[in-house]
Amino acid sequence: MERKTAAITKIEFQKKNKNRCSIFLDDEFAFGLEADIVIQHGLKKGDQLTAEQISEILFKEEKQRVKEKAYQFLARRAHSEKELRTKLLNKGFEKNLVDEILAQLKQQKLIDDAAFAHSFVRSRLASKPLGEFALRQELRTKGISEDKIAAVLQLAYNEKSQIEYARELVQKKLPQFGNLDDRVKKKRLADFLIHRGFDWELVKEVVNEKLKSEE
Repeated sequence: MERKTAAITKIEFQKKNKNRCSIFLDDEFAFGLEADIVIQHGLKKGDQLTAEQISEILFKEEKQRVKEKAYQFLARRAHSEKELRTKLLNKGFEKNLVDEILAQLKQQKLIDDAAFAHSFVRSRLASKPLGEFALRQELRTKGISEDKIAAVLQLAYNEKSQIEYARELVQKKLPQFGNLDDRVKKKRLADFLIHRGFDWELVKEVVNEKLKSEE
């Protein structure tokens, strides 16, 4: 007949990770736990654990692991909610646990898509200026909602317009083309700006304006 309880016969810190403990039930290694979980449950040698108690303990342990992994990702850089969810799911964590932890992180403002989008756009425009189309696509891939995208792009290009960014890019790029024929210069500059996500009408205006000033 299957036993309804198992006794904790030993709890010891793991050699490779002093923040984790090895739990032995009936003189056999059963599972590892974060030291915090051991303390939370007041686990000690001699305790008798039911299957339900063990399941509850392991559930809290797994939730703690999800949270710690999320903190690790966030310590490296800010993430959108979608980015962080994808990374946690790719680590093999269960969706319900991931959703629960993400909800907590949102409540704590540790993930905030609006703030993330604003920071991301400012960084992109400072290091590698892009047109609205390219930025919009990048933000979409990161799971930012359309209303947040519209708000952050409007704010970003109010500070400095797309045409100003395009003009600066052309000014930096033009010397690379040396004494090429104007027609070739025009095409290469246009291709460059289109690749950076600027719309065609703006590209035509900036390129024609610049080449005319070079005459």
